[in-house]
Amino acid sequence: MKITALIALLVVLGLAASKRWLVFGKEEASTVPTSSRFTVARGPLRITVEEDGYLKAKENVTIKPKFKGQGTITWLIEEGKNVAPDDNLIEFDKTQLETQISELENSLVQFEIELEGAKAELEIQERDNQASIEKAELTLQAAQLTLERYQEGDAPNELRKLNLAAEKAKSELERAKERFLKVPELVQQGFLTRIQEEEERITLREAEINDENAKKDLELHQNYTRRMELTKKQTDVKDGERELENARKKADINLKQKQAAHAQRERQVTSTKTRLEQQRTELGYYTIKAEKAGVVHYGDPEEPWYREEIKVGSVTWQGRTILTIPDLSEMQVLVQIHEADIDKIKKDQVVVVTVDARKGESFLSKITEIASVASSTNWSDESNKSFKVEITLDATPPDLRAGVTAKAEIQIETLADVLQCPIHAIVPEGGKHLAFVVKGAEIEEREVKIGKNNAHHVHILEGLSEGEEVLLYDPRSESGAGKSGEQKNGAAKEEESVIPGAPEAASKP
Repeated sequence: MKITALIALLVVLGLAASKRWLVFGKEEASTVPTSSRFTVARGPLRITVEEDGYLKAKENVTIKPKFKGQGTITWLIEEGKNVAPDDNLIEFDKTQLETQISELENSLVQFEIELEGAKAELEIQERDNQASIEKAELTLQAAQLTLERYQEGDAPNELRKLNLAAEKAKSELERAKERFLKVPELVQQGFLTRIQEEEERITLREAEINDENAKKDLELHQNYTRRMELTKKQTDVKDGERELENARKKADINLKQKQAAHAQRERQVTSTKTRLEQQRTELGYYTIKAEKAGVVHYGDPEEPWYREEIKVGSVTWQGRTILTIPDLSEMQVLVQIHEADIDKIKKDQVVVVTVDARKGESFLSKITEIASVASSTNWSDESNKSFKVEITLDATPPDLRAGVTAKAEIQIETLADVLQCPIHAIVPEGGKHLAFVVKGAEIEEREVKIGKNNAHHVHILEGLSEGEEVLLYDPRSESGAGKSGEQKNGAAKEEESVIPGAPEAASKP
């Protein structure tokens, strides 16, 4: 019995020791500073997704040579300088190109004189050829009119006549048949003789033959005569077209000798003008001016390894980016949103942007682009995926610079008039959420139910009441029990912001 009582006493003492944090003496509770407590309050709770990023210009003007081949830089604007539209940015060596332009100008004068003489001879020959072409055109027009008259007049008239003849023959055949059907009766009655009967039979046969002939004439006209006449007249038109084409070709042949000299001079003048225009345009590419105002940066930000090659005396080529001038009139913030939060955001969602370089200011913005494919921003953890999101500022201050750090607070929703406390006052444990409530001289452990949260506060559904004080740390931990209020707050801010089990917790992952 003594051993049993001793064991029971030890168990009680062990439980008391293990629950020491549950009830503090008045002296210990009073040592918790005000800065380590929070009074549960009711009010609006903004649910947001917060992420750090950097400012960039929405559009960049890249300066690239347009000339063909290579060019040597003879003058280059200083990097970091502010430029206005039409300010000189780069000069390339023009010596060789200017010599070529001078030679082309001299050649052009000579070719234009020779072209003028060849043009006069060509005009004389062209007038001689005009008469033969006009004659062939008249012959073709006559054939075309003959064809048109046959199609619109002669052929339809002939067809109407044949149709009328066929109808007449058919009508006569029908009358002959009617009369012949009455002949036997008339013969029997004695009104007609056998000779008259034979005459009626012959008349019927003649009507049948006439009907067949009329039909055949109509068929021959439709199937052969009309087609033959139409083909002949169409052939006459084609012959006229060929004669006209031959006349034109003969005229061209007669002009060949004179045209050869003229064409050669014309080609020389045209090609020389084209080359001269190209060279003059090319010369304009050897001086590059600013299209928009901005700050000059050497090279291409996406190819920084070429930056050291941008200097006077360097040889460059067409299409290579020499300078970049960000268009600072419209700025964006680039952020990476964790895959756990990407479904909460959408285009045109309101975002509040703050910039480290502009303390106390915020800029209204909206989401303008969301990447459709996730990528890993941590090479050591390929499973940690995020999406690139572009946020465009509604208005860009003139002195805002690209490249500076910015924080984006994406507005998801606002819970109106809800009970809330700091997220660090809630301790997740074994699938539950605990809060440590100051009750006079004691600290009470209490299970609570939570709702949505942002990076700082959480919605309290059950377990706490408005006006109750909660600790901002876990008093059971050794690191929390011995800290001053200021130290405890600092530790709390370094804790993870997401509360396991919180529904749709919108915070930085």
